[in-house]
Amino acid sequence: MLLASYINRSPKDKKLSLSNDSKTVTTTLRDSLGTVSFSIPARFDTSFAWTNQSDCGKPCNHEQYRFQPKCLPVFKESGFYYNVPDISLDQFTIVHSGYFPFRTNPDTLQNLVQHKHFIERLSSDPYNGKIVNDTTERIYDRYFSIVCMAGFDTTKQKHFAKVAALTTIKGNEIEFDYELKSQDTINKNSFINTSMRFIRTIRLSNGI
Repeated sequence: MLLASYINRSPKDKKLSLSNDSKTVTTTLRDSLGTVSFSIPARFDTSFAWTNQSDCGKPCNHEQYRFQPKCLPVFKESGFYYNVPDISLDQFTIVHSGYFPFRTNPDTLQNLVQHKHFIERLSSDPYNGKIVNDTTERIYDRYFSIVCMAGFDTTKQKHFAKVAALTTIKGNEIEFDYELKSQDTINKNSFINTSMRFIRTIRLSNGI
């Protein structure tokens, strides 16, 4: 059961307080989909992109862009099924489909059906843990579905937490994930609050 489900006010009414230990990045998305700019922790000093290929071809493929500290191992998910290695995670990942027909649907509308499906998809993945709270929030010029999760991996003996945000660009879904996994106990509230502040810096621009 969800502990909280609510609609937040516009971030125009909120102050985005980020620490000095952060930086702003602009990333160009594949195939002229557009660009995205955002702030991330300064410790995320390495980045890479790859295609997460699935068995059913391009319609099921996903383009992924990841930012993380270079001191941590690099792991690239790929395939319909894959084994998650026993490693610590501290990362920000952008994910969108490898097959995206450009639609004329406006990206400024609030979509509660999409929000419900996003929650259901995240809940069905055991790697995500339990949902702590969820919300929809207008950030700059579009609405985001935001879901916060946390749990404990009894097999690998690691605590983990995740904040996932979903919106659209040219009518196609694009997801932003902050993830943390460690043997040490995670300050869940601090991680969620910090991740939310970073998510509120996301700005998307449509490509040609």
